[in-house]
Amino acid sequence: MNRIELPVLQDYVYSIFEEFDRICRKYDIKYSMEGGTLMGAAKFQNFVPWDDDIDVIMVRDQYEKFMQVAPKELDSKFFLESYNSVDEFPLNYAKLCLNGTMICDYDYSHLKKMNHGIFMDIFPIDNVNPKTLRKHCSVVGILTGGRKTKLKVKLRGSKFRHFVYKTVSLLPMSWLIKLLNKACKFYSKKDTGYIYEVCNSNKNFPPMPASLYAEYIELPFRDKNFLAIKEYDKLLKSRFGENYMNELPPEEARKPSHNQNIKIL
Repeated sequence: MNRIELPVLQDYVYSIFEEFDRICRKYDIKYSMEGGTLMGAAKFQNFVPWDDDIDVIMVRDQYEKFMQVAPKELDSKFFLESYNSVDEFPLNYAKLCLNGTMICDYDYSHLKKMNHGIFMDIFPIDNVNPKTLRKHCSVVGILTGGRKTKLKVKLRGSKFRHFVYKTVSLLPMSWLIKLLNKACKFYSKKDTGYIYEVCNSNKNFPPMPASLYAEYIELPFRDKNFLAIKEYDKLLKSRFGENYMNELPPEEARKPSHNQNIKIL
């Protein structure tokens, strides 16, 4: 494997983002930049200097629309994967990967059917009830742990938690995926007023009003504009604090989040 410089990796990731955006615009699919990507657009009109990936977030119906149309629209340089399309895909969200590249993620390197190319993350968000959110996330977490145990992915947690995961992993993979879909979308037909990334929950992030995802604007990112929720400032403050525009994380936190040992095939 070759370690490439961060700016070069960012160029590769940006090309994936451009392809994703092209398809979304063609089919009028709404998405929003998320996390560090949204922070980068707001503060730098570019990647956060130490960031090495792209994250976008989509309400469930837009996510499913993209997952339906993208496989027939993608340029051959790209590959879309999720647990509905790749047997050994361990995550509850999708990745859009660049073919002809390989990035070594040690947690998943043993999964031979998974595309290990340079990628961007595509997260669905679902309706949630704040009063039952903890239980909702626990159910999704147990099913996820069972599926990852079945795929021999190393997991943290207590002995009891591992026992639960191992027990759940006895279910057929097709059942686990069906149950995960149902669990994530449990409130899909109810107007709960709140939305959350239940597929990949983070206890430090609160559920957000669903109305936040009703309107979108364009923000510059490098030499193009990409979509963000209109009230992106509220989302960023919920993630990074009230003074996110004027503060930087501690120096030790300013580093890429993924392994950069990459092979260009």
